[in-house]
Amino acid sequence: MLLAQSKEVLHLPEQASTFGPKVDALFWYVNGVGIVTTILVFVTLVVLAVAYRRRSPDDPMPGPMHGNTSLEITWTVIPLGIVMVMFAWGASVYMGIARPPQDALEIYVVGRQWMWKIQHPEGQREINTLHVPVGRNVKLIMTSEDVIHSFYVPAFRAKMDVLPGQYSYLWFNATKTGTYHLFCAEYCGTGHSRMIGKVIVMEQAEY
Repeated sequence: MLLAQSKEVLHLPEQASTFGPKVDALFWYVNGVGIVTTILVFVTLVVLAVAYRRRSPDDPMPGPMHGNTSLEITWTVIPLGIVMVMFAWGASVYMGIARPPQDALEIYVVGRQWMWKIQHPEGQREINTLHVPVGRNVKLIMTSEDVIHSFYVPAFRAKMDVLPGQYSYLWFNATKTGTYHLFCAEYCGTGHSRMIGKVIVMEQAEY
């Protein structure tokens, strides 16, 4: 319940793909580390400022301080371990997203100012709408006719730049049927805000 309320506060979209829990867990870890670190630094700063303030003009100036090897090792090793967890976890999630499975359904996507043109393997074509089956790996093979675009489905936690003159790839596995927002996440000209669409996740029999 607390996690659901937190998502509402931060306006995170619902999770509708197998990437959702992995990406969100990493998101909460990174933000949690940042929040805890900020609180620790702030509290330490206040405590030290109060404890070691100069109480009167007659107080003697403090003498020189010498290093504490144990303390320096501690505040080096602990943050290093925290960020290494962040790095390893992020790399693991990224590699899973970057490598499409061999059995994925391949769908072609072309971005242009200002629309998404989509063609299914059976020949069906769509504009600004992508129909996919639930529970199946889907691989998008994408290119652009003009400038850089970015194919972004927030509910799938899936985003990839679409580049002129070359192909880029994005895959996902939708876990819920329904209709989800599709955006261009790269400013691509005066009509950028109109380059929106939807992804419709269907039961496999209906698809």
